[in-house]
Amino acid sequence: ARGEGKASRAELENALEHSIECLREIGLILEKYNTDPAQESRYFSKINELLESYRRVHSLRNAVTEEVPVDLIQNYIDKGLSPDLYTKHRVKNVESLHNQCKGRGDGLRLLRDQLRREMEER
Repeated sequence: ARGEGKASRAELENALEHSIECLREIGLILEKYNTDPAQESRYFSKINELLESYRRVHSLRNAVTEEVPVDLIQNYIDKGLSPDLYTKHRVKNVESLHNQCKGRGDGLRLLRDQLRREMEER
């Protein structure tokens, strides 16, 4: 077994992918449900499989310890935007802050040099 029952990130990802696949299959079953009542047993079987998949995801919840920023979920994922956009915007913000700090540093160096010249003249 794995040390103290710790699950891997890959296992959690597989469980999540299985849950998504179950949801997709349930959607396909429901599309035919009105025209094919024989789908009922398959539908309930797939619902039970989905519930088991959710239980598996829940049992693996400690496999990932990274925290996802709430801003990412609320302003990107919930709105159907790619998480890559979040990363892109964060990088742009960091570059902007870096340039501001660099500008301030350059300004302070110019001030220091100017003060040094004035002190040397006296």
